[in-house]
Amino acid sequence: MSELFFRNTPQLETERLLLRKLVIEDAEDIFEYASDDEVTKFMSFDTHKFIEDAKRFINVTLDQYRRDEAGDWGIILKETGKLIGSMGFPWVDKKNSRAEIGYVLGRRYWGKGIMPEAVRRLLEFAFNDMELNRIECVHAVPNEKSGRVMQKAGMTFEGIARERMFAKGKYWDVKQYAILRSDSRQDNFLLSRT
Repeated sequence: MSELFFRNTPQLETERLLLRKLVIEDAEDIFEYASDDEVTKFMSFDTHKFIEDAKRFINVTLDQYRRDEAGDWGIILKETGKLIGSMGFPWVDKKNSRAEIGYVLGRRYWGKGIMPEAVRRLLEFAFNDMELNRIECVHAVPNEKSGRVMQKAGMTFEGIARERMFAKGKYWDVKQYAILRSDSRQDNFLLSRT
């Protein structure tokens, strides 16, 4: 695997979505979903109270872009051009060719197959372009909707990690899912290399 396996956070595309770099002008759209207590209920970040919270998140992400680190993509609905969520890699372990993905989506877009579509595209990128071998994802045990996204994206449930996540003032047990490069070949979405 190349030391520069992640460069410039490239724009990715699916049938309905564009995954692109965040810009400071996205603050209002991010605040719209990140200020919803129902959306952030099981997230590791606190519910945004002010537009400045969204701007801080964007500025952290812009710093990651400048360092060519695996940051977040904005999820854009092509039909409207609106940013409706974000996703990315909270951490990447280059030595062991693995990473974790995380995501968040505005509530009005739940249940429409949008997040599994976005996750599958990010997995494609991780296996093909980043040449990773293993991608993990976790969710707080009560957040079964997130688990269904992972299942629909072809990930396999591996077990419960007790009190792995601290959020909202307490420790949460999480369900861990993962997919391997070899699994993705069987699932027919790993792109062939020429």
